[in-house]
Amino acid sequence: MATINYLIKGEKNATNILMRFKNGRKCDLTASTDLKVEPRKWSAAKQKVKLTADDNSKDYINNKLAELETFIFDEFNTDNSRGEYIDKHWLRKKIAKFFNRPVDETAIDEVFFVPFMETFIKNAPSRIIKGKNKTIAKGTITKYNTTQKKIEEYEKRFKTKLKFTDLDLTFYDRFVNFLSQEQKINLGTIGNYIGTLKTIARDAKLKGLPVHPHIEHPNFFVPKITADSIYLNDDEINKIFNHDFKGVERLENTRDLFIIGLRTGLRISDFLRLKAANIKNGYIEIETQKTGQTVTIPLHKQVKAILEKRNGFPRAISDQKFNEHVKDLCQVAGFNEKVQGSKINKETKRKEEGVFEKWKLVTSHICRRSFATNLYGKLDNLTIMAITGHQTETQFLKYIKITNTEKAEKLKDYWNKQSVEQEIEEKKMKVVK
Repeated sequence: MATINYLIKGEKNATNILMRFKNGRKCDLTASTDLKVEPRKWSAAKQKVKLTADDNSKDYINNKLAELETFIFDEFNTDNSRGEYIDKHWLRKKIAKFFNRPVDETAIDEVFFVPFMETFIKNAPSRIIKGKNKTIAKGTITKYNTTQKKIEEYEKRFKTKLKFTDLDLTFYDRFVNFLSQEQKINLGTIGNYIGTLKTIARDAKLKGLPVHPHIEHPNFFVPKITADSIYLNDDEINKIFNHDFKGVERLENTRDLFIIGLRTGLRISDFLRLKAANIKNGYIEIETQKTGQTVTIPLHKQVKAILEKRNGFPRAISDQKFNEHVKDLCQVAGFNEKVQGSKINKETKRKEEGVFEKWKLVTSHICRRSFATNLYGKLDNLTIMAITGHQTETQFLKYIKITNTEKAEKLKDYWNKQSVEQEIEEKKMKVVK
């Protein structure tokens, strides 16, 4: 028969209340609850704090002791029926779980969120992504680290240490407000932080840690914004391809890299590392760095011309240099029209919405977006997705930036084509008669 008793040791100073757990002759275990009481206020007969008028903590301690007793019996019944070994460490671990605190300093990542994040990030490079047979990408790990930094800034601001049980809707509202109002971060970036936080919290939940159930509440959502992202149509791409940059090597080299990105739909992490080995029977074949998916892309005539002119691929440069130079070449090429969009303010380091000259908004992301948008409606979506490597149509459609006017023009062209075909068919029928 299992029994629980409380006892104290010492006669003068405040001392720990100990729990003694016995299961017949099988085990006799003692562990501290870390609840303290002055010996003169303790009733050994009733195993609780005496009901004296001058003690304001008596009700709290006595209630906790009663709740802890029920909790330990429930945990024992569950674990013992599963064959788990019941020893002193088990009892210490269960008491710590009840009070939501680490068993010792080595177990702080079982209670506090940031230490768990550190462990999660440390193990990320060796973790294999299900279904892809590859490890976590460096860019994803960078995203984990920036999210951890924001959580630590939040803790410092509010003088707290987040536990898993703190990840509720109150925390969500406070964290989002801290990022948006105090740090002036745009909603899309906040969404990235929340999405990463939820990913790590769900991993903790799978490991049996006491994550607050609000993490799955509909109101604990990932904020998203519909960006006014620009793209280049075929005429604009041809204008860049044919522009005379008057022998300025950095612009000519960047222009050729830009055209390859625009005509392949690859991410910058992929098109900047293309080599002769990636050309096979007139196609580009490459395993994408982000997803590990192998894509096959036919050589566009402009890409062929660049390879023939240079006897290979252009000189590779860094992502940062590419994004600097591509703005310069688009300015030189005359992309000065004012358009709605967003760009990073170099002084505040924050993304700002507004109306800017088009060349100021051009980055490497425009390559993939332009490729998908220019082919949309001309090929079926699944064919385009096979080239871009998008795994779902929802992901793919995010890249499509056709305006409402352009969509209306497509419908107009379709109806005109339908009318012409109908007229031809009617003429054929008249001839047959």
